[in-house]
Amino acid sequence: MTVDHMPSNASTYLLGHADVEVRRLMLQAQLYDSYTEHALRLAGLRPGMRVLDVGCGPGDVSFVAARLVGSTGAVLGVDAEADILDLARTRAADHGFSTVRFQQTTVGDLALDQPVDAVIGRLILMHLPDPVESLRQLAGLVRPGGIVAFSEFDMTGARGVPEAPLWLSARDTIIETFTSMGLDATFAVTLPALFKRAGLSTPQLALGAPIGGPDHAELIAFVVETLQSLRPARDRLGLATREEFTDADALRTLLREELATTGALATTPALITAWSRV
Repeated sequence: MTVDHMPSNASTYLLGHADVEVRRLMLQAQLYDSYTEHALRLAGLRPGMRVLDVGCGPGDVSFVAARLVGSTGAVLGVDAEADILDLARTRAADHGFSTVRFQQTTVGDLALDQPVDAVIGRLILMHLPDPVESLRQLAGLVRPGGIVAFSEFDMTGARGVPEAPLWLSARDTIIETFTSMGLDATFAVTLPALFKRAGLSTPQLALGAPIGGPDHAELIAFVVETLQSLRPARDRLGLATREEFTDADALRTLLREELATTGALATTPALITAWSRV
C-alpha cells in the first residue's frame, strides 16, 4: 500500500504528543488492546487482509491488526505526526512486526494506490473536524464487502461501585476538560448515527471497559496519567484543578486507598467499537 499526497484538510489531535501523553497512550493500550482485538475479530479481520489504521499514534492498534491478519496480511498505519511515527517504527522493529508500515499523512490527504480490505481506527474520529465526511472518504478506500471499524470512548461509562467520590471527581474533571476543548465525552454513542450519515449500513457494536480494585495498578495509573496529560490544556482554558490532582504519586495513593476503603470496583471509560461492511 502506498499513499499519495493531495491538498489537505488538516486534522488535529488536541492532546498533543508530549512524553506524558505518550505514556498515557501506552497505558491506554495495555488496558484496551484486548477489547480492541475482540471487536476487530467480531468485525471480521482475518489472515491475509490488507488493513489501514487511521490515526495510529505509537502503533498499538496497528500491532493488534497485524496479529489478526498474520504473515500473509499487511497493515499500514497513518498519522499526521512524524515524531510519533518514529516511535511506532521503532516499536514495530523491536517486536518483529515486519508486515506493518507507517506513513505520515492527514486523513484529508489520504489516498491509496489500491483498495484495502479494512479501515480501522481507535479514538481518532472524535478529533477530526468532520467525522462524517472522513468516514465517507475512508469507506471509499475499502473494497466492496470490506470492513469499516472504529472505536471511541463514552467517558461517562467510568464509575466506581460502590460510589468512590475521588474516582468520580477525576472522571468529571477529565470530561470537563474534553468538553471545554470542544470534544464530545460521549462521542462513542454517536457512532451508529455517524455511520448512517456517511452512507454506511447500520453498524454492529461491541463494548469493553477495564474494571478492577485497588490492586489494579494500570487502571489507577491510566486515570492519573490522563489528568497529568490534560493539565496544560486546563491551564490554557483557565480551568481550576483540585489540589489532589496536581501530584501524580500522591493521587495514585489516594485513589488506591479510596478503592480499598470503599471496597469499590472501578471502571475507566467504555470503549465502543462500531463496524459495518462496505
